Amino acid sequence: MLPREERRRLQEIEQQLAEDDPRLARKMDQTSTVGYLRARLSTTNLLAVFSGVLAVICLFLGEGGAMLTAVFTAGLLLAANAVQLRLS
Repeated sequence: MLPREERRRLQEIEQQLAEDDPRLARKMDQTSTVGYLRARLSTTNLLAVFSGVLAVICLFLGEGGAMLTAVFTAGLLLAANAVQLRLS
């Protein structure tokens, strides 16, 4: 929990935002968990997760080559995403 002074200051900022740009303030209030996840998950991350799940399925089916390919693909996607974040 934030100290009282910081909470007061944040409340002032929220009120100022609501006065300056009510539409943005409404949009920020309506942010849901799904909206948050959609903003945080990039296409690259989703493909990496899919490749990881595919690797586990291949492992259980005894498809070693496909599993290694899926793991390699997931690793490449995650590495590419990390490099992209570092460059931003």
